[in-house]
Amino acid sequence: MRLRLLLLLMACAGLTVPTLAQRRPAHTIDPKPKEWTFIGYSFTRSSFSNVTPTNDVLQGQVIGRLYGSNSTNTVPRVGMYTEQRFVPFIVYKPDILDGYATFRTLMKIDYTFGDQSYGIGNNRGGGLSGGQVNLQTLMANVDIRPPDAKWNAVIGLQRMFDNPLDPNVNTLDVAQTTGYKLSFWGTQAVGASFYADVNPTTKLRLGAFQLWENQVSRDDDVLLWMADAKSRVSTNWELGYSLWYLRDTAKGAGGISILGQGLTSALAQYNGAVRLDLRDLGASTQNYKANLFWTGVNAAYNRDFITGPLSADGFAIVNMGSIDSVGVKTGHAANVFSTAINAQVQYKYGMTNKDKVSLEALFTSGDTNGISDGNVNSILTGNVWGSPVGIYGSHRAFLLFPDPQVVNRYYSAVHDLSNMGYGTTALFLNASKDFIPNRFSGKLGLATAISNVAPPNGGNFIGSEINAEFKYNLKVFLTVGLSGAYMVNGDFYNSATVRESAVKPDNPWVVFTTLSWLMF
Repeated sequence: MRLRLLLLLMACAGLTVPTLAQRRPAHTIDPKPKEWTFIGYSFTRSSFSNVTPTNDVLQGQVIGRLYGSNSTNTVPRVGMYTEQRFVPFIVYKPDILDGYATFRTLMKIDYTFGDQSYGIGNNRGGGLSGGQVNLQTLMANVDIRPPDAKWNAVIGLQRMFDNPLDPNVNTLDVAQTTGYKLSFWGTQAVGASFYADVNPTTKLRLGAFQLWENQVSRDDDVLLWMADAKSRVSTNWELGYSLWYLRDTAKGAGGISILGQGLTSALAQYNGAVRLDLRDLGASTQNYKANLFWTGVNAAYNRDFITGPLSADGFAIVNMGSIDSVGVKTGHAANVFSTAINAQVQYKYGMTNKDKVSLEALFTSGDTNGISDGNVNSILTGNVWGSPVGIYGSHRAFLLFPDPQVVNRYYSAVHDLSNMGYGTTALFLNASKDFIPNRFSGKLGLATAISNVAPPNGGNFIGSEINAEFKYNLKVFLTVGLSGAYMVNGDFYNSATVRESAVKPDNPWVVFTTLSWLMF
């Protein structure tokens, strides 16, 4: 009776009874989400190598195939340089919209120590007094995500990856090991993407992207549509499906500087991708229109070793389509039909996910005579239309295939899945160990590749590589590394058509240190 009277008096006085939540200590209450979020990434690499561009103009940013038109070659001396990258990532999620919309922007600053100052241009800077204008915009998009909805839409300049997962909320490591491992599309593009959880086990991505826009009043663009889905069909198994369509009516217009873009462009050759010559068919110009499709499946077993020590993944994809010549002689030029297959098996023998051994294999179809017979049997990737776009890196090689641990110098012997149209078969063996769990790790790797079609006056053997790497975590997300690789050039480079130098290059090697810091 006395308790009821006390409660009545408190109510009449406008007082409230303290609740359990109100009695919680302040440090146990979840903080209010921030409207502004900053994430930064700093990466510094110091390299020692006998590989260098031989063209003085190309001493800044160098991308593309080793020994190709980017002028990279081995030299009888040691090149030494240090590069740095800073990537600021800013997220704005205003309270007034209750989480309905989020804006994200990503930029980067790349430079080589001592390179240039008080100038204008990306990938340059680092000279005395600084002052370089070198900020590059990589992302600027709006993410619409209604509260409690199982879908979201991203509009604007965004990451364009070859898997169905939303790259705004999934890490780059996940993208490199799912879907098609960024070997076809791993870059940024403007467009719109729709992501949905169709059911608790199935994810869907639909996307439409404008790769190149020339004259806005004419049908002279490059457009890409993507549909991807991934389902967990059992506790251990994931299956994915993809269908992409690219419509290229640009007739080679647009692209990157003087390199251009497209199937007949110097850019494709620069990247080590397929470059077609329509004049082999009697066409009067290199202008063309193309309708291209990719359809593929991918699978994974026991990803991240959740249920056991054995894990596997892979993909198979078919590239089809047609190419029409445009000009004085207009008409059907060629059909496209090519394939790419990838498979990896991993065994975890220790406590952490770095205590493992992995074997990965890659096959891409090759073409013996280019487009001259009216058929293209070489796999086409995004490296035909941009640079870099296809950034296959799960193999963990450093020289034979592309290594993503770079800033301004990104080159390798097989820089595109197509291997200049000749196709390739490659094997990668890696063994890693956490010497101090989650603190100090090491890795030893072997890689070898052949060309499925030999170039004129050359052989099939591209080369073999041995590499090693050590990483030490100074603090959480602050890591130093020491890496090195040595590659043996094969008889593939006996052919003058696959190298710019007069003679076969010496065997390349590289040793580099890294310092990476992910900032929150």
